[in-house]
Amino acid sequence: MASLQRTWVNLEMLSDDISALEHDVIDTAAHIKLLHSVLEELKIAESFVALETEASFQKSLSGSLFENIFERKRMVGVYIKLVGYVITAWEATNKAKAIISENFDSSADKRLELLQVKAIRAKSQLKTVATAMGKEDYAKFVQTLGLSAKEWQWDTLRARF
Repeated sequence: MASLQRTWVNLEMLSDDISALEHDVIDTAAHIKLLHSVLEELKIAESFVALETEASFQKSLSGSLFENIFERKRMVGVYIKLVGYVITAWEATNKAKAIISENFDSSADKRLELLQVKAIRAKSQLKTVATAMGKEDYAKFVQTLGLSAKEWQWDTLRARF
């Protein structure tokens, strides 16, 4: 369980780092870099969690920031999916914006279309998983990962896609 405890501590530190970001740094490359680190730690946690019972899993979370977030073992996998969708959507959207603003050449239309479809698909999948987990649990996800931009909020997510 020591390795799982280390993973929870690492995730808590990453969450603290995200919370410490200045408002103008949210949804920038620095924020996404932290989200990539969160995703890697969640994947490590998932491998440890698979070996735990629900009771030992809950015991490992006792006193942790994630105690009320990961109410069941399977929530770690759900968070992996959600973080992956956020990263995919964010990166595809930014690449599409870059093509539009500075790199529009003869093959840009096709690349732009592929990136836009990729972003829409990721946001649609995010909406599906978020809907399944419910508004309250999704709010915990958004808060924990500093996803304060309007596009990640429940009402916006539910209204679009």
